[in-house]
Amino acid sequence: MKTSVALRYFASLAEAAQTTAENLETECRTYRELYAFLARRHGFTLPAEAVKVAVNDEFTDLDSAVIPGGVIVFIPPVAGG
Repeated sequence: MKTSVALRYFASLAEAAQTTAENLETECRTYRELYAFLARRHGFTLPAEAVKVAVNDEFTDLDSAVIPGGVIVFIPPVAGG
């Protein structure tokens, strides 16, 4: 069964995807599966373990079930000073 989600990208992920946002119909069951799909689609080079995932403004685990209609943000590591 397909689930509709909204995706937001920042930093290196936005650069690779060439967009900061997209809506998607997916059959992925977990955020880890979704990230793997997106990595193939957009050429993300970071492993899943290197990114954080937030859904509807709350951090969650990559192995959590995808919430239909959720706003998903994959957050790459950032350096700052």
